[in-house]
Amino acid sequence: MRRRAIHPLVGLMILLGTLGIVYTLFAHPTVLFRQLLFVALFIAAIYLFYRFVYQRRTDKERLSYLKAVRQSKKLHPRSGRKQPKPAKLKRPLKKRTATPHLTVIDGKKGKKKNRASF
Repeated sequence: MRRRAIHPLVGLMILLGTLGIVYTLFAHPTVLFRQLLFVALFIAAIYLFYRFVYQRRTDKERLSYLKAVRQSKKLHPRSGRKQPKPAKLKRPLKKRTATPHLTVIDGKKGKKKNRASF
């Protein structure tokens, strides 16, 4: 079964939108250009807000993060090269043994509780 490229309602909406734009272009061209100008101004306002307000705030956060990283590196110096670890003493592996001082306590497994006495 072949899948359709676009849903019929979406195609209808696109068709009606293009017909409306073409009609407005021939009937009222100044209204169309004014609407396009408002859309362009709106997009420019969103871009400028992002560029000058939001991005500066994230840059300040990033700079404070980088400052904290520098301070952390000063407190905990690490060289770029791996330092050789001191040789560990090799101890023979011990087998785990059961501890003899622990015993299993058998409780009252077979006796059922009398719930009426509570």
